[in-house]
Amino acid sequence: MDKNTITGTILIGLLIIGFYYFTQPTAEEREQMIRYQDSIREVYQETMRYEKELQQKELQQKENQQAVLSALPTSSHDSIQEQALLQTYGKFAHATNGEEEFTTIENDILSVSLSNKGGKLYSAELKEYKTYTQEPLILLGEDTEFGILLSEIGMSTNELFFTKMDSKTAGKTIPKNTVLYRLYADDYSYIEFEYTLPEDSYQLEMKMNMKGMDTHMRDITYNIAWETTGKTLEKTKSAEELYTNIIWKYLDDDVDNINSRSKKAETKDLTGKVSWVAYKQHFFSVVFIAKNSFARGGEVSLNPITNDESKLKEFSSLLTVERDRNAKEETIEFSFYIGPNHYATLKKQGIALENLLDLGWFGFITKFVIIPIFNWLASFIGNYGLIILLLTILIKIILFPLTFKSYLSTARMRVLKPQIDKINAKFPDSADAMKRQQATMDLYRKAGVNPMGGCLPMLIQFPILIAMFRFFPSSIELRQQSFLWADDLSSFDSILEWTTHIPLLSNFYGNHISLFTLLMAVSMIFVNKFNGANTTPTPGMPNMKVMMWMMSIMMVFWFNNYSSGLSYYYFLANLITILQTIVIRQLINDKAILQKIESNKKSPKKKSGFQERLAKMAREQQNYKR
Repeated sequence: MDKNTITGTILIGLLIIGFYYFTQPTAEEREQMIRYQDSIREVYQETMRYEKELQQKELQQKENQQAVLSALPTSSHDSIQEQALLQTYGKFAHATNGEEEFTTIENDILSVSLSNKGGKLYSAELKEYKTYTQEPLILLGEDTEFGILLSEIGMSTNELFFTKMDSKTAGKTIPKNTVLYRLYADDYSYIEFEYTLPEDSYQLEMKMNMKGMDTHMRDITYNIAWETTGKTLEKTKSAEELYTNIIWKYLDDDVDNINSRSKKAETKDLTGKVSWVAYKQHFFSVVFIAKNSFARGGEVSLNPITNDESKLKEFSSLLTVERDRNAKEETIEFSFYIGPNHYATLKKQGIALENLLDLGWFGFITKFVIIPIFNWLASFIGNYGLIILLLTILIKIILFPLTFKSYLSTARMRVLKPQIDKINAKFPDSADAMKRQQATMDLYRKAGVNPMGGCLPMLIQFPILIAMFRFFPSSIELRQQSFLWADDLSSFDSILEWTTHIPLLSNFYGNHISLFTLLMAVSMIFVNKFNGANTTPTPGMPNMKVMMWMMSIMMVFWFNNYSSGLSYYYFLANLITILQTIVIRQLINDKAILQKIESNKKSPKKKSGFQERLAKMAREQQNYKR
């Protein structure tokens, strides 16, 4: 490492430290943030407490009314009930009773079911997809609640029955694939939910039209409560729940989420204006989108379900919407994205929904290299096992120059081994470590060999390995695609399964054996063996060999429950690496390398700054001993 490299490294480190130092909030700003978050939490808790008190009061009133009614003649019941409803629900009393009815609107890819109870989106079917058990793929459903919290009556519109309008009753033309629901406060005042499903779209458009509600809703903001349950759609619940969480995007482009791996219920405050909130599962999401934004002050919650294999987690959110309380008429626009977590489809929406896919630190490699190549191959090849094979070959061809350079550097180190052994024999004591190191570096300098030359090309390949690790488990293209013995390349393959729970083994390995994982581990052992034959042994190498064996064994445990497509890719990559090593061996002549090294020794080389400092340290150490 020369002087420029060290200087650059130090400068980068100083820049990082400086960035964190100058961008971190001051103590006053931190206190202000804490006070703001506390105030949000207090307001929400007070709202929930108020609603709970109202519900308890309502329940008590109903019990008292029932007791009174039971003592009265039947003819008096109806009028008393009407008065009680008016007293409790005010202008919306007429909407507390009704029969739930559903209306379906659909296009070629999506079918949505709307309910007059709450005037809400009840459920949605993705026509092009099935569950792992080949049943219709339904998102949302009977556990879904959606409505405006009406503080004046202490309840949500989710509990009230809306009136479905037609063109005649609405007084306007209702377009195709559009449904109108109204909740009347009086003859001239209402809340209207308008839903439209465009052709070939995963977005259900929604408008909240309010007319004459300025006298009934006096708050400058109102809260929308949205709750539902994520159902198990894939092969195993344990794998799917790792990718099931709530993600939201702030108006300033920051994206946040709740930790999907948490085993307990978690709640987070929305500390800024929010563009959208997504209830994300492994391969599908339902996203509530505000055309402008949701106001700050809401919160989201995620609660894992542990006692039901058919359900994953409970999603809930409380979203704040600003309104003009003096406006006689007001329209606020929203939409729901109900569709696959497919990168191109998400990006097409134009609102940064592609952030639903966690592609990791090296996501740019996935976005601009892996996905384009993958999609190009998929455009004319239908077998995804073959696509992965060709993708692996293409990547290995692109990286071959780096692989060759790494192998060549290793070969140079190998032919220098006898001379390095002589240096080690000359300075056997640990007290002479500095002299031994100086002599070794002098040998490298004279021979024109960089001891780190074999590492750098391999490090450059490391981001691609990580990118693949993120890409395959989240790729919906592999979902339910079979290859050889694997019935689903997005999930684990299995050649043997058992139902008995075996302590430790079932917990850390699983109740099945993945053949692709075993093949990957065995091929890794052979790769390490080939590399070991090409590497110059050192006193620490025996431990390194043990480490490589342990790593292969650990990979069996880690990858047994991972995507079989990922294990298959790593297996192919290892096989191609072995073949490349065999070919390169035939191309590189150790004698020719040694002759080149001897020729380099005759040409004087200037010491690098690092070597100069190393020599100086050795001289100082020697003088100190004297």
